[in-house]
Amino acid sequence: MKIRHALIRPRFGVVVALSAALIVAAFTALPAFAADVSADSLKFANGVTKATEGYETPAATYIVANPTNVFSNHFYYDTNVTGALKRGDHVQGLAKVKGYDWLLVGRNGTGIGYVPISMLSPADQYHP
Repeated sequence: MKIRHALIRPRFGVVVALSAALIVAAFTALPAFAADVSADSLKFANGVTKATEGYETPAATYIVANPTNVFSNHFYYDTNVTGALKRGDHVQGLAKVKGYDWLLVGRNGTGIGYVPISMLSPADQYHP
């Protein structure tokens, strides 16, 4: 009986150690999916406001699911419309506003305004 317990304890220790390592690896990798994007690394068109909250990498590549305007600021009120997107348009998502569901969209690498993420669909889930 003592031999049986002597064999089980090391296996249990290995399982616990591997589980802990996997958990640490998972939580270490999570921030990579929402890495910060420096506002200094982004170019903005005239009239487009920088978000004071900062930016992070977008979670996906997006296609417009519902027609929407493009806004000069990620706050809907007191903002100018800088353009419009039609259903099916592919958008160049430059950065997501931290703490908000708004995406800075661009043309040729320059931010032309903000679009609510709720109006977009991840490209791999879009159905025309």
